[in-house]
Amino acid sequence: MRMSIQWYHNYIVEGFAKPSGAGRFAALGRVRLGDHVIAESEAFGSFAQCSDAQSGGLSWAQRHVDALISSA
Repeated sequence: MRMSIQWYHNYIVEGFAKPSGAGRFAALGRVRLGDHVIAESEAFGSFAQCSDAQSGGLSWAQRHVDALISSA
């Protein structure tokens, strides 16, 4: 599994690419606050490129953070 990570509004957002067969990748996203996991997605999508799946996971995590901030 490959991962991209970045800071987003004081949260750590992570996007993962998980091989799903036939040269394709599924995306997963995770949101952390320090070492505490706030949210984690199930695998979703089917991407031809590893980097696209990682970006999809990051986008999921960023949307989750946006929802947390707007509900606070």
